[in-house]
Amino acid sequence: MTELVTLMGRYQRNEPVTLALHLAEDVCADSILLTIMRLDEVIATHTLRLQGRVTPITLRPMDTGSYGVDGVLLSGETQIGSVSTAVNIGGSVVRYGFLSDFLPEDDEDVRILAKYHIDHVQFYDWSYRHDTLVSQTNDYSDMMGKRNSLQVIRQKIAACHAHGMMAMAYGAVYAASKSFWETHRDWGLYAAEHMPMVFIDTFYYMDIQSPWREHLFAQYVDAVSRLGFDGIHMDTYGEPKNALAADGTKRSLEAGLPALIRDAAHAIQNAGHTPHLILNNVGAWPVQATCREPQDAVYMELWPPMDRYRHLRQAIQWAGDAQKPIVLAAYPAPFRTDTPERALYSELLLSFAIALGGATQLFLGEGNAVVTQGYYADYTQLVAWQEEKIKAYQDFFVRYEALLFDASLKDVSLTHCGGDNQEYACDMPYSLEGDGGKLWLTLREGEGRRLIGLINLCGNDDAWNTGKASPNVLENIQIRFLTQQGTQAIWFATPDDGRGSPRQLPHTERPTALGIEVAFTVPHLTCAALIWTTER
Repeated sequence: MTELVTLMGRYQRNEPVTLALHLAEDVCADSILLTIMRLDEVIATHTLRLQGRVTPITLRPMDTGSYGVDGVLLSGETQIGSVSTAVNIGGSVVRYGFLSDFLPEDDEDVRILAKYHIDHVQFYDWSYRHDTLVSQTNDYSDMMGKRNSLQVIRQKIAACHAHGMMAMAYGAVYAASKSFWETHRDWGLYAAEHMPMVFIDTFYYMDIQSPWREHLFAQYVDAVSRLGFDGIHMDTYGEPKNALAADGTKRSLEAGLPALIRDAAHAIQNAGHTPHLILNNVGAWPVQATCREPQDAVYMELWPPMDRYRHLRQAIQWAGDAQKPIVLAAYPAPFRTDTPERALYSELLLSFAIALGGATQLFLGEGNAVVTQGYYADYTQLVAWQEEKIKAYQDFFVRYEALLFDASLKDVSLTHCGGDNQEYACDMPYSLEGDGGKLWLTLREGEGRRLIGLINLCGNDDAWNTGKASPNVLENIQIRFLTQQGTQAIWFATPDDGRGSPRQLPHTERPTALGIEVAFTVPHLTCAALIWTTER
């Protein structure tokens, strides 16, 4: 398919922006007109001659920020098509992907991750054993029987670095092999006296307040020092929350995990490396205890009973005070359990809901694939038309990062709309918490700016991880809000058109007893859209 792609997950402020235009065999274009935009502002335009089926494009360095790149394909002076992408320059948002295949192959999987703007990559189940991360031999099998190669792992770490991504080594905080536990029983965790805790009959839980702690840190340092990883993905399983040490002392994991993160960072730093850590808060537990510790992002893996759209927002709010990037590991099971079309619509709605909350989603990896459950190696490959839609949404989230991830825009949905609240109104059935069968409104405000998110749940339920039908298209949605200053412009953008370019909506203003009422109409909504205003 014809597409314009980024070659780096994240660009740095002082480096050129490298893109690639791929033309399908049936497209006969000879030039492209590029328009660089920051929200609704045109930054620059460029006209470039094409060089065949693949044209490398190099743009001058840009300031830190997020940009949309729209391309018009031309044959002579005739427009024959369009393409778009987005560019992330610096910034602090973490976009997390995964790799799990470490046998001889090329680096195409990493290059593909760059087109989705991935900037952190979790190397999942790369290690020899959870208690002995780096193998003593080049070729080996991990604890689940998967074949790996240290040579390929080093190659993929280098590829991540070449494509503007950090390589994060998976390292569970308390899992060990049976043979390791048998020789260190006094380091183990126990459900009761002489009853070791074991996960899926394979991984023996170890006590993070025993000498296992220093052993674990040594393994982390080994992975960073010997293989060149940038940091550690500190995995947990959600259980246990409480356990017994070998001598019968009670252990609270909620009390112990925050210091474990802190001490792991110190250990890596003391070994001469900059620490980059991400802890897995399974089911969003115990995120309120761990979220302020030194990590690149607050990461939550969501499972039932947190299975409704409103739970996505709840998890994000629990972590919001940490003032760190937030990543939800929300695995889209319908790609494994439902039809390709229903899986795609489920993911589009899910990813937009997460972005409207100011977070990103871990689900993409191994090139054009998605993880659908807890064992990443059993991923599902996307088909081309799914790739195209998912790329459009990921481009959109980068393009409008300055809105979606602006912490100064506070969510006022439940305090400014509905009931006695008259600040916002909508003329069709809507929900403020993601109820099924309705238009889901998200309302955020800050100084001189308001952001309105629209997600169309008409024809679908409120479960975020079930297949979804194509929503019932909504027409002529009328929205009103109150202001004291009037509104200079109202902008609308949707990833459903494949480009995400902004367009201005006409609006009216009239004085009322509570302020100036601004009214406008959204002509058409398929799945999701953003509206933002410029105040006078």
